Amino acid sequence: MCGIMGYIGNQEAWGIVVGGLRRLEYRGYDSAGVVTVSGKALRLARSVGHLRALEDANPEGLPGNIGIGHTSWATHGGVTEANCHPHLDSKSRIAIVHNGIIDNVEALRAELVAKGTQFRSETDTEVLAELIGRGVEAGLSLRDSVVAALKRIEGTAGIVAVDRLDPERLVAARIGSPVVVGLGEGACWVASDALALRPYTDRMIVLDDSEIAELTPNSIKTVDLEQRSREKRVEKILHQPEDADIGQFAHFMLKEIHEQPVALDRTLRGRLDASIGNARLGGFQTQEQRLFDIRRVVFFACGTSLYSAQVGAYLMSRYARMPATAEDAAELSVQNPIVDRQTLYVAISQSGETADTLVALREIRSRGGLIAGITNVVGSSLSRETDFGMYVHAGPEISVCSTKAFTAQALGTELLALRFARMRDLSANDGRLWVEALERLPQQVRLMLEHASACRELAERFCNARFTMFVGRGPNVAVAGEGALKLKEIAYLPAEGLSGAGMKHGPLALIEPGSPVWALVPPDETRERMIGNLRELKARGAFIMAVAQSDDSEVAQIADHMVPLPPHHPAVSPILNVIPLQLYAYYVALAKGYDIDKPRNLAKSVTVT
Repeated sequence: MCGIMGYIGNQEAWGIVVGGLRRLEYRGYDSAGVVTVSGKALRLARSVGHLRALEDANPEGLPGNIGIGHTSWATHGGVTEANCHPHLDSKSRIAIVHNGIIDNVEALRAELVAKGTQFRSETDTEVLAELIGRGVEAGLSLRDSVVAALKRIEGTAGIVAVDRLDPERLVAARIGSPVVVGLGEGACWVASDALALRPYTDRMIVLDDSEIAELTPNSIKTVDLEQRSREKRVEKILHQPEDADIGQFAHFMLKEIHEQPVALDRTLRGRLDASIGNARLGGFQTQEQRLFDIRRVVFFACGTSLYSAQVGAYLMSRYARMPATAEDAAELSVQNPIVDRQTLYVAISQSGETADTLVALREIRSRGGLIAGITNVVGSSLSRETDFGMYVHAGPEISVCSTKAFTAQALGTELLALRFARMRDLSANDGRLWVEALERLPQQVRLMLEHASACRELAERFCNARFTMFVGRGPNVAVAGEGALKLKEIAYLPAEGLSGAGMKHGPLALIEPGSPVWALVPPDETRERMIGNLRELKARGAFIMAVAQSDDSEVAQIADHMVPLPPHHPAVSPILNVIPLQLYAYYVALAKGYDIDKPRNLAKSVTVT
């Protein structure tokens, strides 16, 4: 959920730690802090607000060649300096940074208070620091103390710890929250995301769940909670140093909207077979025989990923004639799901670390379910814990508000639907038509991006609207929901995305003269019904912004403004339709002067349930 960065080596730690945290700002946070060790003393700097406030308050930085830092959201207690990370134990010997939630914190806090501990914050992290501190004071090594403390907690923890009396090592651990270690000559780095490591090294190891790593400038030792040694594979960091650069764009969100043609091309690369009209999904070959026995597909995800799952469920039902649903992972995990061997479960998460999705995944896996994954992050928990799956290769997404990951994930579900459709009822000729449409898709998205100026004019006109409605039918109900979510996330405006049919059952009461409505009217089986919905909206005075085929004169007569779609296969309309909605949300937020890439109260990767 938040950003962790640590360093041990021969250079000054402050600049390296702050530089890594800056590359993790996209995750969202409300405070920042760094601790270094110098002369066997902890040097601590913390600040409420953005990283710049921390730097301004400490223009000279902090001395020391070992340091850890954190950008964090307040989860226990208010946004105060006392609650900022890093946290120290009561003897000010141990400092830790921590991602995650300790579920049994109150019981542990009460036990420690009874033993005389006086806590300085309201956080669960300080409780964990105190447990580790008591271990080293009793004579345990830092690593052994971390292991002992982790065995006592219930919940999630990605941590890095340092002992001021043993300044030659860092200890990192992963219990459910991601931690990666960068390897160099005479130095090691540790972070919650490989993106933070890329300026310093291109080699890393990824800690698996329940693993602890002890780092020195020249070595790394990894063990599990039973102190058994673990051999780790060194992986190449695929990010490039410039991936976190904003380039010519004012915001990362706008950059990532415009990166979608390239991202979609990467998602498609090597995965289309035009000769037989099918999708090649290498990750699925290991389960090819079992896939023939599948009779139902359940997609599950949260947030934006849930809308891509809804697109996939519709396409699976429509073209593969396979019963398919999309479930909110947070609810699926608590509803005692029915799991059977003839169902394929597909988990979707941009980061691959979404806590609610992983909890549902683990529940399904414990019952013997077959699970595929769709994610953007190589080596993520989702990719490691599913039976097989695909990477969408959208590239790093820095803005909290997801755009290119949504379209790449929707495309991933489309490839899966095509693969199942060809296994079942779809003819080779129809498959070839679909493949041809997918091959044209990146260029058609470029055409949709050409309407940015028109979307900006509409956004400036309606940036103060009290309410905005988004309507669609078929797979574009999900796109309507995603369009409304984008407006809520970054422009903080009330909005609702729903079916054109569902609109009539209550939400139509919200429409008044001049109300802005985005209507998705592609030339598919839903068009006639959507035109009827447009007439109902128009009769109540709505200002209709329609996304429709360029030659659809009937829609043009009803709508107040029309964004034209190029001729396309109906299966790709969700990806084309969402582009103007993304642009509109961006320009509304721009007109209102908001911090677009870091919207309030939100994090990029939600790693707590």
